[in-house]
Formats: sequence, structure tokens, C-alpha cells
Amino acid sequence: MDPIRKNGRTGIVLAGGGSSRFPFHKAFARYKNRYFYEHAVGCMKQLTDDVVLVSRTDIAERMKNADAEVIFDLPEYQGQGPLSGILSGMTNRKESEWFAIVTCDMPFVMPLVFEQLFSIAEQKPGTQAVVPVAAGRNQPLAAIYHRSCKDHIIRLLLEEKRSMYGLLQSVNTTFADAEEFDISQEVFVNINTDEEYKHYIESASFE
Repeated sequence: MDPIRKNGRTGIVLAGGGSSRFPFHKAFARYKNRYFYEHAVGCMKQLTDDVVLVSRTDIAERMKNADAEVIFDLPEYQGQGPLSGILSGMTNRKESEWFAIVTCDMPFVMPLVFEQLFSIAEQKPGTQAVVPVAAGRNQPLAAIYHRSCKDHIIRLLLEEKRSMYGLLQSVNTTFADAEEFDISQEVFVNINTDEEYKHYIESASFE
């Protein structure tokens, strides 16, 4: 089976959340002298030349130098969680076949993760989503989705069902054991609180 072409992919970085449990917006937390959102964009840029950064209007000005196009949630679905951000990215890039998704609060995530997921998708025709499982937990915000997921996302949002797991149950999802990727499971750590930031970043407990 032909490999999924790099120019048939779009990277979507989700940075539109409220960061309610963090002292400030997590996109602007730092790791190795770079903002979290810059790490996420950098990861996506190694997978594809086409990257969109789904942001909010009140923080977009601070992202004006991002190496990605900054876009916003579609007005009718604004502020409805990651499904809204994914839908907005898919709608903005209608020609793309596959979308690699990463949230901005996962500063350790690696391009190798997504290359493994694309490889799995190539081996399983008809797959609509490939989601890694790390330490027994699904990681739907460090995963890949086919454009055919778009209609399912719209339906879920119209039904006010905003859970990522609802999407995984609605489409043909392949779950991939991340232990087989030969990488540290900590690449899937997402930083939600100041305490987690101090543990993983300030203490340099992960390298």
C-alpha cells in the first residue's frame, strides 16, 4: 500500500483551551526556552509543511510569529472543546486527507509517535483514526484522524456531545500500544497544573 504522502497531511495544534487549572495560558509556558505551542508546532512541522494553530482571539497576537497559520474555532462551535478545534482545522484544510492532532500542553511529544501512527494507518485500510495507548490510557489528543471523521464530529457537536471518546466510538478507530514505539511513555505527559509543571519542567525530571 502506498505511504500516506507528507503533502496529504495537515498538522493541527490545539491551543484554544481555557487553561483553568494553570496560572496562565499553558501555550505560553516554557520548556527549553521555547513556548509550549512552539514545541507542538515544531513537532508537526517535521511531519508536514502544512500546520494550523487553533487559537483564541485574545491570545492570537502573541502567536503572530508562529511557524504556522493561526486560525480560530468556527463561530457556531466556538469554545466547545477539542472536537471544535479539530473540526475547525479540518474545515480550514478541506483538501487534506489526514490530520495529525496535538494539544499545546504536551511539550515532550515526538514526531516519531505520529510517523508510527501513519504507518499503522497505511497497514489498515478503512481506518479513520489511529490513537496511541500509553500507560493504559488512550491519547486522543496525540493521534491522527482521517478527513472522513469530519461529519461524525459535526454530528456529535450538534448533539452537544463533546467527548473525544464519543468520536473514537463513532469511527473506525485503531488503538496502538505506545510501548511498541520504543519511546518513553512520558512523551505523552500533558501539563495541566502548576504542580505538574514544576515536577516535569522546572525539576527537569524528564529529558
